Amino acid sequence: MVPLLDQFYYFALTILIGMVAGFCYDLYKVTRGTLRLRRFGTALGDIFFWLILTGVVFILLLLGNWGEVRLYVFLGLALGVILYLNFFSRSTTSLLNLFFRAIRQLGLWLLMLLALIWKALCLPFRILYLMVAVPLGWTAKVLNKVTGRLIGKPVRRLKQKLRNRIASIFPIFEYKDRE
Repeated sequence: MVPLLDQFYYFALTILIGMVAGFCYDLYKVTRGTLRLRRFGTALGDIFFWLILTGVVFILLLLGNWGEVRLYVFLGLALGVILYLNFFSRSTTSLLNLFFRAIRQLGLWLLMLLALIWKALCLPFRILYLMVAVPLGWTAKVLNKVTGRLIGKPVRRLKQKLRNRIASIFPIFEYKDRE
């Protein structure tokens, strides 16, 4: 038989485990609200929440009272959840909301920083591309006008073969005729 003092200790421990379960519920509630889960996501989240909470309570009961399940364990769990929801839930929920907003803001700043770094890394390549592509485009327009008026079809065929050859080597230099 377990001494009475140990039973009070186990009862207090089950109240504490019930409060942990209440905190887990608040954490899930705020996470679900932050992620704006729809019907299917909420159903899936509920299943995962209860599976994880069951595992957490099971492990805590194993560590606390060797997994003995008696009536006072259920009463202590229920009392712990009720105490937590009545006294700590509002402040914990607001703190969790603040925490998630801060994490979201930090993520947005990080994304903006990564975008800025990406633009800074790509800038030299853009300038190089513009230094090559713009003059080549102008040259192609001038050649089109000159060869079209002076020489005609043989030069156009030669020019097309040259373009195809350059495009097969450097795909970035693909030209499209507007003929």
